[in-house]
Amino acid sequence: MISSIEARVKYLAIASMLGVLAPFIASPQAKAIDLSNNFEAETRWLYTTTGNPSDYIVNPGTGYDGVADLSLQGFRCSGALLPTGAHILTAAHCLTDEFGNQDVFSGTATFELLTGDTSLAIENIFIHEDWTATFFGGNDIAILELEAIAPEAAERFDIYRQAGEVGRVGDKVGYGRSGNGNDGDVLSSGTKRAGQNRYDSTGILFGSIEGLLAYDFDNGLAENDAFGFFFGNTYADLGLGLNEVSAAPGDSGGPTFIDGEIAGISSFGSRFFFPSTGASSDIDNELNSSFGEFGFDTRVSSHSDWIDEILDAWDDPNGGPASVPEPSELAGLMALGAGLLLRRRKINSSRSEI
Repeated sequence: MISSIEARVKYLAIASMLGVLAPFIASPQAKAIDLSNNFEAETRWLYTTTGNPSDYIVNPGTGYDGVADLSLQGFRCSGALLPTGAHILTAAHCLTDEFGNQDVFSGTATFELLTGDTSLAIENIFIHEDWTATFFGGNDIAILELEAIAPEAAERFDIYRQAGEVGRVGDKVGYGRSGNGNDGDVLSSGTKRAGQNRYDSTGILFGSIEGLLAYDFDNGLAENDAFGFFFGNTYADLGLGLNEVSAAPGDSGGPTFIDGEIAGISSFGSRFFFPSTGASSDIDNELNSSFGEFGFDTRVSSHSDWIDEILDAWDDPNGGPASVPEPSELAGLMALGAGLLLRRRKINSSRSEI
């Protein structure tokens, strides 16, 4: 039985995907990890890749033109355009301080299009009322209302409303920092990248809530398979090969698509280890979006009513209800026991400085 597991947590403002996890010897039966009390935490954001980061770049006109680069008072996050064309779904932590209080009140959303970049000012900000900046507490979700309707060339994305995300492979997109899973997030943010990862569980496995979707960054090696290392063979999975990515600073708020719909919002990442031995699946024992770390997304289907309420109350400046286009087609792109320590530290770079 696993006991006294320590966790380091990072927010994911700009994601960098693709990673590998190390194998872990666990009890025959996986147990939920209670992280509701003490754990060590630090925040970060971005998408790291399994292969060469340059191979994951998304150019205008090749998909995901509705995924926006968010400039939020000197920091960067990512977000996805909703069916109204005037609203962007993103993460609440991109807009709040370490206590969950709003500290961002303006910004711009930039869409990279074939016709050139289009930037729109953010006019209104809606932060989920139950967001408390508690890592595993969930509700890390927000909506940005733009000053005008985005160009038609920027795809609109509906939200995923079904159950069954666990086990599905999602397409992850973001403007966060990047790098290879062996080295972590060593590259600057600001470039749109895409890749894939598989949701291995909800937050329930970690003693949290169903409103989180969890994945790990695999490199194909058992010793770096985070889920296999900490939860046993039932959860072992060596990843998706070169397609695999993991979120990093700047990717926060970025979408994970299932069947072309927004199923997850990049929220935070974490590395776990046994304090007594230091054993971990993390390839380099540093919280930096490298192979063997965990990633967590806000589960969009758990917040569909909240999203609908905001969009339904919006008055389309062009008159009448906003039309809802068909979603674009997208290419396949842990106390057990006591003694966990908590050290929360806000790292502004988690939102990735611009």
